[in-house]
Amino acid sequence: MRVLVLWRRCYVIPDEDARWVEQETDKLRGCEGVLGLMLHRVESAAVRHPRQWEWCLELEVADGAANAVVRDPVCAEFLADLRLLGTGPAVLALAAAS
Repeated sequence: MRVLVLWRRCYVIPDEDARWVEQETDKLRGCEGVLGLMLHRVESAAVRHPRQWEWCLELEVADGAANAVVRDPVCAEFLADLRLLGTGPAVLALAAAS
């Protein structure tokens, strides 16, 4: 199972955005149920399809653990910080492909 977190660039701390994101997402590795994570910068596939987000965090989580991971204090704080910084985070759960 995967949890995707998508968000826009932080304009409050533009010079520190990438460093802050890398530091904060690295903390999520310690959350119970997180099996792995990958951080991606999002780019548009075509001019006619502009991107809505600049960042994508892909969390590989144990089956049925998506809710627990998102509610874990470390993850919840990360998501709250993204909201406070005005990045408009979206959180999605993707079931394993069958």
